[in-house]
Amino acid sequence: MSRTLTINSRILSPQSDKPLTPAMVTALWVISDHIDRKGIKSSADDAVWLEMPAVALRGEGGRDDNVWLRECLDRLTGVKISGDFKGNPWGAVILAEWRITQGGSLVRLLVPPAAVNVLRAPETFAKVEAFAAYKLDGHARRLYAALADKKRLTQKHWVFGVQELRSLLSIENRSSYDRWNNFRQWVLDPAIAQINDFGTVKITMTPEKVGRSVAAVRFDWSWKTIDEARETDEENSRPDIARRKSELERSAPPLTDVVEPKKTAEERSAFADKVMREAGLRR
Repeated sequence: MSRTLTINSRILSPQSDKPLTPAMVTALWVISDHIDRKGIKSSADDAVWLEMPAVALRGEGGRDDNVWLRECLDRLTGVKISGDFKGNPWGAVILAEWRITQGGSLVRLLVPPAAVNVLRAPETFAKVEAFAAYKLDGHARRLYAALADKKRLTQKHWVFGVQELRSLLSIENRSSYDRWNNFRQWVLDPAIAQINDFGTVKITMTPEKVGRSVAAVRFDWSWKTIDEARETDEENSRPDIARRKSELERSAPPLTDVVEPKKTAEERSAFADKVMREAGLRR
């Protein structure tokens, strides 16, 4: 699977008649990337059959029985898009048909011409790390993509209005986030922490006030050093339970006050092998 996805900037935070789950958003990003890599051009009349590995849509850590992928594709067939081209209104669905073949390893998607025009990457695009697109939670995923769109402009910072930021993160209708403190504590701070942990860029946030109210948010970013990026890549390859722990912590058994009976040499060896396997250090 490619390490980066090329995404049409218009679908970084896609709008539809139905709420989109993070998995559905990522699937749209992957489909957009595939259309761009195949060099598929816009079409007025012809739908396009796309073929791609199932793992590209579900992510390398996704269920290989494709249960969630089937649910995701099924929901995408009900997502409607619409617009107005030269004064003539139009409407379509994102997916007209989907098939999973070859024992679950290959996905075939029938994309209507209007959806191809929306999904294909024009001059305005963003490049997003594939790992981050799958690993980050919904808010972090959308924020990362929005910032990635600005990084391509060789900018080192960007300012979003608070309402614009709410729209990018698809929470403009969530009254629980109306107060700035709630928005920051429950959405922005966790999203930035995730991005800094999993990505190859460091992000900081500075609220900008007009009077006593926060009107905008400035994001500054800098690329991690080669060593920091290598460390991040190594951490990303480990199981979640073993992330950010020393080798000793990952291999040591849990602490307990219970005095256990002495084990034989064979039992101790078997127990050590089990701990190492669970920590991902031995297969």
